Amino acid sequence: MMMRDDRMIGSYRCPVCGHRDGAELDPREMARRVDCSYCGTSLDLRATDEAAHRFAARLAEAPANG
Repeated sequence: MMMRDDRMIGSYRCPVCGHRDGAELDPREMARRVDCSYCGTSLDLRATDEAAHRFAARLAEAPANG
């Protein structure tokens, strides 16, 4: 991963529409929730490959209500 001011910079592909986008992840976080900039699907990102600057993206689980 590229590092900038204690942030990892990488790319991910939306599993719903296939759109590729970039994101930043705080290395102290295990994952980050983002919305696909193309289709709006909520995704959970996590770092996977430091050398290739990639994040794994999967559908975000809905928070439990009550």
